[in-house]
Amino acid sequence: MRIITGALRGRAIPFNPKRSGHVRVTSDRLKEAVFDILGSSLEGQAFLDLCAGSGQMALEAHSRGARVTATEPDGRRHGLLKRLVREWELPDFELYALKAQVLMPQLASAGRRFEVAYVDPPYDATWADLPLSRALLQVAGDSDLLEPGGRLFVQHSRRLDLPEGSGSLALTRRRTYGDTDLSEYAPAG
Repeated sequence: MRIITGALRGRAIPFNPKRSGHVRVTSDRLKEAVFDILGSSLEGQAFLDLCAGSGQMALEAHSRGARVTATEPDGRRHGLLKRLVREWELPDFELYALKAQVLMPQLASAGRRFEVAYVDPPYDATWADLPLSRALLQVAGDSDLLEPGGRLFVQHSRRLDLPEGSGSLALTRRRTYGDTDLSEYAPAG
């Protein structure tokens, strides 16, 4: 995996599934589609990466000028990201080791808001008897995590139908990439 553009362009993310645990990695095609939607510069924007995994989405956003907040609860993957943030000397990169459903309410209660939030949990994960993608969408829709005009991207299995809206969020587009759907939400009104 490589950073495709920005200040970190060309740097390789040394992710090894044997050492960091197997995790589904976002395809290059999908990653490029997300950043084509967002544009080449995210200068100064607040970007939230929930379920960071290999860190490729957070690192790509940072490379494009975003102030990144990311969380990865798995100790091996969190350790890899922590090491990269230190070695690459990344300012404005805040990293947590909390589950997304724990971090989101903490950020909202602290008044934190983001222009972009990216949700990509393991497709088979659940929380409160719901697929984790749907549960995190509900948490986001019931909070004020997004700035007016902000965007929430949910990467999920094509077999999972996410709702047209949740709380304050409304679906603005859905695209399919192989077995994966990318659903984009924005604050309604």
